Amino acid sequence: IKTDQVMDNFKKDTRDRVVVDRNYEVGQRYRVLPGQVMIRNKLYVMTAEGTGAFRAPVNMVAIGDGARIEIPEGAQFRVSDRVLVSGRLASLIALPAPPPGAPDIQAIFANDGGLLVPASLRAGKVVPFTAFEVQPKNAQLLPIVQESVKTSAGYVNYDVIYHGNEVRKLESCTPPRASGVKAPPASAASAAPVVECGTAPHLDLSLLQYDRVNPDVVASGSRRFYPVRNNQLELPGLKITIHEATPASVVYEVTKDDNAYKKKP
Repeated sequence: IKTDQVMDNFKKDTRDRVVVDRNYEVGQRYRVLPGQVMIRNKLYVMTAEGTGAFRAPVNMVAIGDGARIEIPEGAQFRVSDRVLVSGRLASLIALPAPPPGAPDIQAIFANDGGLLVPASLRAGKVVPFTAFEVQPKNAQLLPIVQESVKTSAGYVNYDVIYHGNEVRKLESCTPPRASGVKAPPASAASAAPVVECGTAPHLDLSLLQYDRVNPDVVASGSRRFYPVRNNQLELPGLKITIHEATPASVVYEVTKDDNAYKKKP
């Protein structure tokens, strides 16, 4: 995820919100104790999306064609359809009950700006009022929105919890392959003699990955020992130098962050 190129390319008129939450800075040393979050890495985009509903922020009245429609403060309306009204696309909002004295008025419209347009159903057709006004004049319905993760803009959201460390045997003498490097042929791997790889410090870590739909809910978790080779610990998208590992704590430094958010000046 090249966040320095992707994350800054949002249109200024959108309501997208970039979430960046980290408990470290590249190049800084930190000490972690058992049970603490060693790495918190959150980087995703929340975008405001309409829920298909409107609400009235104040008491308002729509008057026209000899009818009066009162909308109390806090009233919420579900959108049942989108239709053209006077050449503009608007949301059709069915009224729960027709106004007294005007049983044929069964709906109002609200365009994307929240402007009210009363309408009636006559002979099965929607007919907007020929003349109307809204009081107070600046009254409008507001769309009800909720934030959700914008999956097209990348998603990084996990915590690494430190539990302890101990010296253990290395399962492999070969460090993890760098991205883009092909694995050796299976025949060559099977022909290689079995050798002892020695020992190295291993960190007991839990990796918690959070859900895309609800970024505060853990979607999956795993716990295992991560080897430290030549004072280097590798985690997803990170390179970490371990400066000190004692039974009581670990001193570490993030030296490389592939998902770093770089805000352009």
